[in-house]
Amino acid sequence: MKIASKFKTIGLALALGAFTFACNQETQNETNAEVDEAQTEVSEENAEANAELNEAGAEANQEYDEFSGWVKTNTDKAETVTADEYREMRAEYKEKEAKFEAESSTWDDETRRDWEETKADWNEFENKVQKRLGKIDDIDVDVDVKADNDNN
Repeated sequence: MKIASKFKTIGLALALGAFTFACNQETQNETNAEVDEAQTEVSEENAEANAELNEAGAEANQEYDEFSGWVKTNTDKAETVTADEYREMRAEYKEKEAKFEAESSTWDDETRRDWEETKADWNEFENKVQKRLGKIDDIDVDVDVKADNDNN
């Protein structure tokens, strides 16, 4: 009887061990599945964020490329531009320059060098225009002489 009791105890211990092992494996598998799912979500979010950054970077590069082309096109007009056209061009340039100066700290070295060249081209253009037309102020004052004389 003692032997049968020992076999029952050993069998019960083995069965309990087998169930515990099975439960641990199942729990571990569930945990691994949850971790894998979370990693997949994070990877997808990172991929989406990278895509948005790349898109924003490409858009910014396109904007800069368009502006650089605008500068090149307009600097070729230094010999023919009128004072009014120059004022408009200078106002547009200053607006864009401020925007790109603020963004330039995030650019790579090559883009920054291109930006410095663009600014140098513009400065050369301004010097040529001012040499040809004289100092041109941003404000165009129009005085109505007749109205002044009517008040006297």
